[in-house]
Amino acid sequence: MQIPKMEKRDWIAVAALVIFVVLVSIPTYVDKGDCEVAQAGYKCNSIKNVLIENCNYWGNFSCDSSKDVSLPQVEWYIGNLCKLGKDKYGFGDCANLRSVCNGAVGTVVCPAS
Repeated sequence: MQIPKMEKRDWIAVAALVIFVVLVSIPTYVDKGDCEVAQAGYKCNSIKNVLIENCNYWGNFSCDSSKDVSLPQVEWYIGNLCKLGKDKYGFGDCANLRSVCNGAVGTVVCPAS
């Protein structure tokens, strides 16, 4: 059995396929910078920045999750962010979220209960 000879259009098709595969795989290897978590609006940010933002919001209510219906979700999110960034940022004991928030923000946003 004889292998057919490749014509010019066959080479163009192979080249197009190679270019397509390269272009599709580029996003996998591009450095994503500080994109550790996604925020609302599909914005990427670091775990620490998102934790600080949520701690400041929670601190507006003296870190009392009973003061607003959204706060239990914020508290849950802070706990998960703490677990995600514990090794990288050294947030401390994730069981004490008030302490984690105070340490991450750098001031007392959550007074002792």
